[in-house]
Amino acid sequence: MAVWAKIRMYYKTMLGSSGSSISATSTADGDYSIDYIYNWLEINFWKSANITTPMYISYDAGSGNTKTADYLAIIGHNLKTCGATIGLQYSSDDTTYYDCFTAFAVVDDKVILKEFTSPGAYRYWRLAITGTLSVVPFLAICVWGDKTELDYATASFDPHEQNIKANIGVSQGGYVTGVHISYVTRELDLKFNDSDSTFYDKIKTWWDNHGIKNFFIAWDITNNPTEVYLMRAKEKISNPFNQTGIMRDINLSLTGRKE
Repeated sequence: MAVWAKIRMYYKTMLGSSGSSISATSTADGDYSIDYIYNWLEINFWKSANITTPMYISYDAGSGNTKTADYLAIIGHNLKTCGATIGLQYSSDDTTYYDCFTAFAVVDDKVILKEFTSPGAYRYWRLAITGTLSVVPFLAICVWGDKTELDYATASFDPHEQNIKANIGVSQGGYVTGVHISYVTRELDLKFNDSDSTFYDKIKTWWDNHGIKNFFIAWDITNNPTEVYLMRAKEKISNPFNQTGIMRDINLSLTGRKE
């Protein structure tokens, strides 16, 4: 039997941090600001002005600042269609850059999650897009930072639960006259019973600093590495003390549009 990985969240990102800046090698005319890639929304995106490579999305933590990262996550892109190869790089002087991992060709236009060993704290980071591009690339959400590892869920859950949002017409006789599917959501309900203060602090930090914004979650990155979802917390969170008065029973109810 395969051993599952602990559930992991990916919401901490250096992008947009105080004193930092971000830029792109090129940006198309129109409403395609590079700042869109870290607002956690899928409805707006950055788009390049051309297909010239190498192409960089460059981050500067600001004078005197350094940041760490051990993951890269992207959703809402056309990098496979472009024929792109991507990598993440870091530098202490904005001149000599080193690879966080071996650059790889993108295999489809779905979610990308790449974990890697953190190289340490550096001021400069950049996403490198290389290859012979056929069309201009675009990115809706593209973030990198430090992952948060939770624990194993203590109650059964369905990582594939879905909810179809549809308008269904029914006649007076009960016959279905038409079905219009608007979209499909994923639903993920996780329970972690008897959680200590260290675990609870991870949840509280996420809730206090990220709240109900979108984030990435992997329910088993070891055996199901492609099953990474963009989700958000529902409006209520409940982490009651159990009968011990010390440990907490943590409940996370998540939802998100199915890609």
